[in-house]
Amino acid sequence: MVGTSMSPQSRQQPGCACEQCRKRKLRCDRQRPQCGTCAEAGIACEVNTNRQARGPKKGDLKALRSRIVALERRLSVDFGENLMINGGLDASNPDTCHLSIDSALEHNVAQVPSLYDAAPGAWENRTHVQLPITPPQPSLILPSLGFPSSPPSPSNRVLLDDMMRTDLDMLYFDRVHPNIPIFYQARYFARSRLIVETGHPNYQVCLQYAMWTLAMALSSQFDNYRDLLYQETKQMLEALEAGEEEDMGMVPIEHVQSWLLITFYEFTRANFRRGWISAGRAFRLVQLANLHVVDSPDNMSQGDDLVLLEERRRTFWAAYCLDRFINIRRDNLPLTLTEDAICTRLPSPDMAFQSGHPIPGCFLSELIGSTDHSFLSSLAESVVITTLCSRANSHCHASRAERRYGCPPADFWLRHEWLEGVLARRLGFLMADYSVASPSLTSDPMLLFTLMMAEATLINLSNVAAETSLDGALHGQLEPGNAVSETRRRTLDAVVEITRLARAHEQIGYFKAHIFLPSALLLGVSCLGIAPHHNLKTTSEVRPNEAISLASVFPVTGAGARSGGDAGRETGMVTGLEGGNGHGRGEDRVVAGEAAAREHQDQYEPALRSCLNTLRKMQSFNNLARSYLLLLE
Repeated sequence: MVGTSMSPQSRQQPGCACEQCRKRKLRCDRQRPQCGTCAEAGIACEVNTNRQARGPKKGDLKALRSRIVALERRLSVDFGENLMINGGLDASNPDTCHLSIDSALEHNVAQVPSLYDAAPGAWENRTHVQLPITPPQPSLILPSLGFPSSPPSPSNRVLLDDMMRTDLDMLYFDRVHPNIPIFYQARYFARSRLIVETGHPNYQVCLQYAMWTLAMALSSQFDNYRDLLYQETKQMLEALEAGEEEDMGMVPIEHVQSWLLITFYEFTRANFRRGWISAGRAFRLVQLANLHVVDSPDNMSQGDDLVLLEERRRTFWAAYCLDRFINIRRDNLPLTLTEDAICTRLPSPDMAFQSGHPIPGCFLSELIGSTDHSFLSSLAESVVITTLCSRANSHCHASRAERRYGCPPADFWLRHEWLEGVLARRLGFLMADYSVASPSLTSDPMLLFTLMMAEATLINLSNVAAETSLDGALHGQLEPGNAVSETRRRTLDAVVEITRLARAHEQIGYFKAHIFLPSALLLGVSCLGIAPHHNLKTTSEVRPNEAISLASVFPVTGAGARSGGDAGRETGMVTGLEGGNGHGRGEDRVVAGEAAAREHQDQYEPALRSCLNTLRKMQSFNNLARSYLLLLE
């Protein structure tokens, strides 16, 4: 290498950095047609080659200083002239002629409205401001100085610095995401660095605000900001919706997700009615966005982005479960997202989804009817159990309605056995995949909630079976003894399991518990006969031939046991009038029911106290827990 020298290589790559990297002050690799940062975030990469020089132009600072000096002189001259004209000061006194606004402020004789505190147009409305110099003297009037109107006052927005935003992102994915796993985390964090808030918010900004609002609901650290951010998020969403031109246009997925998270927030921190109204809005957006037919052959908007398709599936199933969670408390409310219209596959396993290579699951109808053991994600398991719980509720309501008009038809037991079989099979698969002490189970709040829902559904099915068996026995068809004893055993086992699962939340913290965990506790507890009075039959509403069943199946204590015994004695008197020794049989059955209640009282009460304690621990940050606790206590 004689006579050759290598020139130093420039550290900066040739070309211009893209606009997004410049705004976020990131190092751009200058790849074309899309840089690496924009490709990772999935956004357009724009490059501006005609860029203006930085900083102010020559002479701007000097011109600004000259204008300031001129304004100060004009203020001083105009103020002095008006003082002399209005007779407030003696013109022959040179000391008073030079009174300026600054000296008035020093004597604390006037309060000038701030440019930022005043509303828009405040300076035009205040053309005359009273400035009393001394109490004995007449008021001094300051006329309009010709100032332009003040800039619009800033909105009452929540100012979140970068540190708070980072904390809220971490808080969301730590406490909210495990129960509502609808986001691909890598894409969200890449986009969150590139979201620039302007005067015209978009649905991505609304979604980020909705995420932060729900994260604040599950923490006591941001109590002062929570309601303000919630109101601002709703205002942005409603403003964007009001500005849309097309009534049935394409609905962005961020629009649906924003309202879905707002609905969860309202059930947690607001009230049931407001949450239910917002839920209806979210469900209609789900239908407008065709999330219920993501995998339909006729759906031409699928594209090639598998991660976005999986997000759409998960958003739909989160809304589907929410529709049924609402129905747990108000079982007379109709469902919006019905099963027969669904053509969307079940969610992919979580690890595959977060790695960027989701594996679409099967359809819900295929899984429920199959006996094969397949490993499902937590969200998919929740979808299956929630579906069975909803079907069990419909089955129970239908059976009770049928009994009002006579004996239930023969297909009751076929439907009942099928539901029990599918539910037992899914519980067996869950126990096989996650052992009782498995860290993956105790650290997953959605799995814990799913198991509690399954146990509560078993209690519901067992109780309706016992009621139907007794009703058939009173018509001379069946003997209720076996059904009642089997129901008591299943109920006790299920309540103990619900109690154990509720206590498991002490390891992960109740802030991480599922938002609708109180609904699962209410469903299990109400099946034991201590639900609020408007959901239970009182003694006057119970037919004499049903009172013994309620006293023997539901081993309640205290006044409940006494009312059941009184109703049973009334039943013995009624049956005694119908037959020779009916009274004796009724008394014997009442005694047996009261003995069974006393026998299981010690086993039920600790479990019930544990469930109520869980509601007490959640009532400070969960409105559902607070309202259910008021009903049960």
